[in-house]
Amino acid sequence: MGAGQSTPVQTQATALNPKNPNGLKPCCVCLETKKARDTCFFEKGDEAETKCHYLIQAHRKCMEDLGFTI
Repeated sequence: MGAGQSTPVQTQATALNPKNPNGLKPCCVCLETKKARDTCFFEKGDEAETKCHYLIQAHRKCMEDLGFTI
């Protein structure tokens, strides 16, 4: 490589995560499960943790399937 040339930077997270080869960030994946979980939390208020448990688990599984540690 000559002066002024740069190489593409591959982040460590992308390099170590074959489940997410495009290097997507956690905020940009599992949008459907995230929206359902958040809506349930807003609607259920104090009871959300027990009443929205299945949505929390679905979102967690989606994230884990892409290699994110929850």
